[in-house]
Amino acid sequence: MGITIELLIRKIPNDYELKNNYLDHHAKEVTVLFLGSSHVYYGIDPQYIKGSFNAAYVSQSIDYDLEILKKYRNNWSKLKYIVLPIDYFSFYGLLEDSPEAWRTKSYSIYYHIDAHNKFMNDTEVLSNKLDLNLSRLYAYYIKGETEISCTNLGWGTQYQAKRHKNLDKTGITAAARHSATTNRRFTNNVHLLNDIITFAEQRKVKVLLYTSPAYKSYVSHLHQSQLMSTLSAIRQIGSSHPGIKYYNLLRDSDFKANDFYDADHLNQYGAKKLSLKITALIQKEEKQL
Repeated sequence: MGITIELLIRKIPNDYELKNNYLDHHAKEVTVLFLGSSHVYYGIDPQYIKGSFNAAYVSQSIDYDLEILKKYRNNWSKLKYIVLPIDYFSFYGLLEDSPEAWRTKSYSIYYHIDAHNKFMNDTEVLSNKLDLNLSRLYAYYIKGETEISCTNLGWGTQYQAKRHKNLDKTGITAAARHSATTNRRFTNNVHLLNDIITFAEQRKVKVLLYTSPAYKSYVSHLHQSQLMSTLSAIRQIGSSHPGIKYYNLLRDSDFKANDFYDADHLNQYGAKKLSLKITALIQKEEKQL
């Protein structure tokens, strides 16, 4: 029964498989690659940026960003820009440490990336509770519901304005969730970012870093020491790699309340605005070359 459930679940189309399949066939055509977590997954719509692909995903940490780059190391023949968010939480954790750690199995099974070489990452059945797996089977095979929640170019479509959350409440809860209790991953994550930049430099690819826009209720509840440590690390990285560009959009006044799904994620209107802003920044870089 376990083998049957495993095989049936693996046949359910999902976002990880979609992104893997796209890059398997089109990595050689990508000129702008977006990596990162849900801030990018929901915040960057590649339809507004010619030749781009959104390879970000929910809770995707820097180690998986690097692994995606390395997997297609021989296929980035047209890649000109890697765009990566460095947010309040980016240096302070990894996917495997988070409540979302169950997602690591999806990288192993569908992306064929196992960053931590764990046996549990090779199976759906052992990575989720039985009732959850049965509900997934029922949703797909009986109700006909798909697990695909992004466009063909990788943009997450679920965070629509009509389903928006309370911005004040989600600002408080998200800031608390993203505030680290330890900095044990900090140095390692900074090294991983340096590895990404070195990977790009070796291929003459530009790296554009930015901090994602957020609503004031989120920003006002951030721990200043954690935020300042992040910004300080970015400055140090910039001094070691003068070719990178960094833009702090955290308090960008162009983003209004109606651009946000919740306090730290954009809706479809905010995603269009951010995508066009990134396009403008890339065009600015192009003119300076």
